[in-house]
Amino acid sequence: MPSSSSCAVVTGAASGIGRGIAYALAARGINLVLSDVDGAGLHAVGTDILQSAPSIKVRQLVTDVSDPHQIELLCERTFSAYGRVDWLYNCAGILVSGPSWELDEAAWKRVLDINLWSAIHTARAFVPRMIAQGFGHIVNVSSLAGLLVGPWLAPYTVSKHGMVALSESMQQEFTALGLPLTMSIVCPGPVQTNIFHHLAQRPAESHVAHANQYLRTLGENGMTPEQLAQIVLDGVDAKKLWIFPHADVLKQSLRSRMETLLAAE
Repeated sequence: MPSSSSCAVVTGAASGIGRGIAYALAARGINLVLSDVDGAGLHAVGTDILQSAPSIKVRQLVTDVSDPHQIELLCERTFSAYGRVDWLYNCAGILVSGPSWELDEAAWKRVLDINLWSAIHTARAFVPRMIAQGFGHIVNVSSLAGLLVGPWLAPYTVSKHGMVALSESMQQEFTALGLPLTMSIVCPGPVQTNIFHHLAQRPAESHVAHANQYLRTLGENGMTPEQLAQIVLDGVDAKKLWIFPHADVLKQSLRSRMETLLAAE
């Protein structure tokens, strides 16, 4: 159970999954450090949380998670303010679509920087301090795309597969070294966030345009961030390594993929 001094850091907290998790943590009386590159959105979330949960402390730190120096500053300011970090939630993420070979280097780099390198940066900054304090739990938000593969979303899929590999590797390292840290990997399916709304417009008849519209429709009919947040927090309470909010869909697709892989010669 959290104490009055417990602290959680949430990246990508201005919207979507990060925002939903921030509100759920606040409802449990957990002090928060909220991070996002969207300063206005971050301020709005932080202000609203303080009004609904005035007994907790909330700090809002505008941070570009792709910048390791800003992540280090986020870490330093958090420990300076609270003296501890009980939970680190890596929720920042973006999406681009198109044929792999048509997406330019900037698009690839931006997705990998925000979706994958951000978690590497936070690991390098926060984990040594968590080891020193003797406790800590890290929650990395991946995706169904971290375990499955489809067309038109290669940068996103690469980044989310990387997030899964990073997280599982870290948990194995914690265990091998006998460290008092734990990890959760969240692999949600469609969630009602704005991540699909920023997909580039494509010629109406193109395969990518149809895929983009399909993704938007999935998102609009997906799980709410609030529903997802409750599933995530329950999984974290149980110290689950794997948290599958859309377990039925994932397991069916994984089974099919594994059968294909095992049948290969």
